[in-house]
Amino acid sequence: MKKIKSPWYALTWLIIWTVAIAWFVSSQMFNATEIIGLIAVWLVFSGVTVYLLVKYFLANRNAQRGASSQKKRATPSLNGPCPCGSGLKYKRCCYQRPS
Repeated sequence: MKKIKSPWYALTWLIIWTVAIAWFVSSQMFNATEIIGLIAVWLVFSGVTVYLLVKYFLANRNAQRGASSQKKRATPSLNGPCPCGSGLKYKRCCYQRPS
């Protein structure tokens, strides 16, 4: 599935398809069955566009929330490298055992 880089891209195509469907319906070149089919295709396209827009905005909102929560620094594991940059394990360098 193509990733949307901007919500304006999807909205632009939705407007183009809406104008095209309106022109097809008003031109009276199609019978009722064909018009119903065109409208059904437009509804599917609109639904997919709305789904992708909601997904895009939720991903941006979650990314903004995630960025603020990543600022909190967790305590490293005992066998992990020490955050001070000494190259030693955390338990051998800066770990202070609780008394």
